[in-house]
Parts: sequence; C-alpha cells; structure tokens
Amino acid sequence: MNDSYRIIEILENNSEIEQIMKNCPYEILQRWKVREFPKNHIIFHQGMVYESFNIVVDGLLNVYTLAKNGRMYSQAVYERGNFIGELEIFDKRPFICTIEALTPVKLLELDRESFLTWIKHDSNLSYFILRTICKLFYTLSEKASQDTLYPLKYRLCDYLISRAKPRSGAKCEIPIDKEAISNQMAVTQRSINRVLYELKKKGIIEVNNNLITLHDVEALKKEAENGSNE
Repeated sequence: MNDSYRIIEILENNSEIEQIMKNCPYEILQRWKVREFPKNHIIFHQGMVYESFNIVVDGLLNVYTLAKNGRMYSQAVYERGNFIGELEIFDKRPFICTIEALTPVKLLELDRESFLTWIKHDSNLSYFILRTICKLFYTLSEKASQDTLYPLKYRLCDYLISRAKPRSGAKCEIPIDKEAISNQMAVTQRSINRVLYELKKKGIIEVNNNLITLHDVEALKKEAENGSNE
C-alpha cells in the first residue's frame, strides 16, 4: 500500500487528525509520508535541524533534554494528535529536545516547503498550531513552577494520587518506572527511593520492583499536603 492510500486510511480512522487536515490542499496532501519507528528508537536528536513537520498518529514519545553532564530531563510525553517540529520549522532551528519512541510509533511527515505553503492558506491549521503551542507552553510553565516551588515529596505523592484508581475495599496497584520518574522530576533515583521508603515505613504503600501497592489514599493526600509545606 503506497503512502497516499495509507494517509486516506489514517484520516478515515482518526477523527482528530482528520480535523487538523480537513482543509489541506490535495496537492499538499499527496506529499505527506507515513513513517514508522520501533520502541526505543530516537527519532529526533536534540541540537539537529530537521526540515519537516510531523503529526503523531499512533504511539507514545518521550520528549526530553540532555544536559552536558548527561542528565536527562523529561518534559512531556507526546501521543496521537501532537505536533513535532512546529517550534523549529519556520526558522530552521535545531531541535531543543530529543524525541524517543516509548512504544512503536507512527508519524505523518510533511516537508518544510509544503508546510509553509499550506499554513499560508489554511486558517484551520493556523488555529491548531496556535492552540498546540499555547497548550505546550502552559504545560511546561506549570511543570516548571511545580519543579521549582514544590519539594520532591509533594510532587511524588501528587504523581501517585493522580494515577490511583482505588475501588472500595480494594488495594490500588500503580506501575512505576523509577528511571522515567526521576527524569521527569529532574532528581536522582536515590531521591525517589528515599521518599518511597518513607511512605512504605508509614504503611501507606508497598513497593515491589516496578509496582506500587497503595493502601491508603487519604493518608497519601495528607503526606502530599505536609510535603508542600516542607
């Protein structure tokens, strides 16, 4: 199946992406390419220039920056409907982040020249680009504020609470990737383990490899509240 047929199939099965591309001129629609990548593949490298605009069709991607000392700081996880390259494409700027596939990933890719032609004539696309950029900066500002203003204990408790779906009289099990959490919160795994150990000593959680069993959500909320004042 060539890319034209695959793109039509994608639009027919993804209403969100179809809304973004509904006014895309036919001659530009023909220039889109479908790209697929395996899990753990680095698709875009921080500091390199890529002259393309991309839309995530399927999969999850880790968006992170690398410091000179090798420390990783995870900024976001992209999913279906997210754009890649919209910040850099106008002035051919180097990517400010590395983007790695957390799962098998499928992207739609359009070359820079075609993208610039499209956006000049499509107010619908301009609206989606503007909304995406605003959402991105809102999320990054919110995350930066939490990272700066709140201690780790509060942030980790809040993370667990946000993923807890307890049933009445039942324990709640939460999968956790300590490396990913440490990258997201810009701290060491040792710091993560220290907070988890404290919660375990208080009987609030149990930790078994990459699985946390949450015994008491209300107690965890109190720990988060106490942690915000530390």
